[in-house]
Amino acid sequence: MNNKNKKGFTLIELITVIAIIGILATILVPSIYNYVKKARITAAIADTKVIRSSIETALVERLTLSSKGTSGAFNKVLFLDQTNKNTGKNTQVANLNSGSYEIVGTFTSYSWNSYRTGKYQSSASQDIDLTIAGALDGEFTEKWDTGAPVNPMKYNNGSLTCAQYLKDNNTNFALVVVYNRTGNVRMIQIYRKGILVTYVNGDYVVNTSDKSYFIGSGTWDKIYKDAEEGKTAPEEFCKINLSNCQIRDGKLQGWY
Repeated sequence: MNNKNKKGFTLIELITVIAIIGILATILVPSIYNYVKKARITAAIADTKVIRSSIETALVERLTLSSKGTSGAFNKVLFLDQTNKNTGKNTQVANLNSGSYEIVGTFTSYSWNSYRTGKYQSSASQDIDLTIAGALDGEFTEKWDTGAPVNPMKYNNGSLTCAQYLKDNNTNFALVVVYNRTGNVRMIQIYRKGILVTYVNGDYVVNTSDKSYFIGSGTWDKIYKDAEEGKTAPEEFCKINLSNCQIRDGKLQGWY
C-alpha cells in the first residue's frame, strides 16, 4: 500500500528543473570561462616577470663583474622610432644612419635550444646566451621543452603564427628576449599555452588570439592585435621595431 502512495516528478516539474539548470548554466559558464581566462593571463604575465627578473639579475652580474669581453654579443638593432623611417629590409643600412636606434643583444628559444642540445660554442654572443639560459633553467617547476633550432622571429605574419611555430617545431614555448649593454631587458615576447605576452617600455600586453605572431621585422600597429578583445598595442609599442638584420663588419646583414 505504501508503494502506491509514492509519486515521482511530473513532466512539468522536470521541465521546470531543466529550465532552471539551463538558466544557471547560461549565467555561470561565461563567468567561469572569463575567470579561468583571466587566471591564465595573470599567470602568464607573472611568468614573464620572473623571466625578466632572472635574466636581468644574471646579465647585470655578467656584464659588470666578468673580465671577458662582451661587445660581440651586441650586434642587433632596435629601432626606437619608426615614425620617420622605412624599416624594410632593403633600406636597413640607410636607416642605421638616421633616426633613433639602440644596439642590443638577443636571446631566443633557438638560443636556448643550442645551449641545451650541446651546440654551444664559446664566443661573446653565445657566452651571454649561456648566462641567460643558465638563469632560466630551474626557474619553473613546469616542464619546458628544449626549444627549437629555428628562430621564432621567422614566424611573423598571419600564416606563420606563434601556434604554428610550436606545431612545426614540436615544442611547448617560444621566447624572444632583447637586452641592452647595461643588462636591462628592453623587450620580451613569450608564447605558451595559447597566450602571447609582450613586455616593452614597462608595459605587459597579452594577446590571446590564435593568429598572434612575433614582431619580426613588422610593425606593432599592424600585427599586435588581440582579435578577442579588439585591443591594439599601446602607441609607444608601435614606434619600436627589431631589425631583421645584424651588424657585421659595420654593415647590416642577414639575421634570420
